[in-house]
Amino acid sequence: MTRLVSILIPNFNKAPYLQECLESVLAQTYKNWECIIVDDSSTDDSWEIINDFLALDSRFQIFKRPGHLPKGGNVCRNFALEKSKGDFIFFLDSDDVLALYCLSQRMEHVYKNLNLDFWAFPTALFEKKVSDAQFLWNIDELGESDLSRFLRMDALWQTSGAIYKKEFLVALAGLTPSRKFWQDYELHLKAIIRTNSYEKFFNLPPDVYIRNGDPSSLSRSTPFAGDLNILIARIKFLEEIEIFTESLGKKFSCEEWHSFVSFKYYLILQLWIRHGKYKLFKIRWKDLCYKYKFPFSWILFGYFEAFFLKAKNRLSIKETANVISLRIAPNHYLNRNILQRSQIGVHLIN
Repeated sequence: MTRLVSILIPNFNKAPYLQECLESVLAQTYKNWECIIVDDSSTDDSWEIINDFLALDSRFQIFKRPGHLPKGGNVCRNFALEKSKGDFIFFLDSDDVLALYCLSQRMEHVYKNLNLDFWAFPTALFEKKVSDAQFLWNIDELGESDLSRFLRMDALWQTSGAIYKKEFLVALAGLTPSRKFWQDYELHLKAIIRTNSYEKFFNLPPDVYIRNGDPSSLSRSTPFAGDLNILIARIKFLEEIEIFTESLGKKFSCEEWHSFVSFKYYLILQLWIRHGKYKLFKIRWKDLCYKYKFPFSWILFGYFEAFFLKAKNRLSIKETANVISLRIAPNHYLNRNILQRSQIGVHLIN
């Protein structure tokens, strides 16, 4: 007997894309699924479109976010998770599209590896038509630990790239309701920190098509470091990830720690380089140095690097250096260009 898969979709004003998304769910060759859609008070035609699919197939379930719950995609996902009855959970964004074979392909490998907590699969990026998809979201060819890559923002899979055991997600406490950005990034990070019991199947054809460049998507439109409050929230986010890791009695490996601290240093630098908040930079840099007991020479070099970058920024001199000579771990340097190593969305589909 096949296991029930719960497809959970939050929606807010995605009427132009919603029909294509739900049609791709309805067309799945794997039949034992339920699709729970939670609408986040849309003001477009979303609710009418969703109701049309409910009339077509009883496997669709639709809800409006309860008024007592705060607005947000994670709130809708958690509410859908509570309503779900499946053994396995599949998060899907309402502007993305499933390949016909998506659930069949995934469940074939789930059944062969039922001892795992979750399974990750390849996804592809498209602009206007699925048939035009040219690039994979990411690949798995660097010989670097998954956690190390996620800690430097090189996410190997996107929201719909994984399928989870429901019991694992419940133990993970779902998604943080107040998180306005990096929702899926946080989920993936916490998942791989919590368990080593997962597997990637990146040798398979991509089975989800992710709409690239939709300006209405908060995660894609939120400035990475251009907004000071969001930048501070991102620094705090990394601190929360470290606290979560410590709460499980785990530690980052040398490689993972290097990725984590380099990314955090990059964000801290932006407090002064982009926003001119020298005091904030100084406080955060001192906290980072004291936490990890950096030698005094390293502390000074961190200041020197910040002054150097600020001067280049003022003089409009093109930055050419890739790393700074601040050794923080064996065979590693603190890398202020850590994000340049990201592999996301640059790989042609074979």
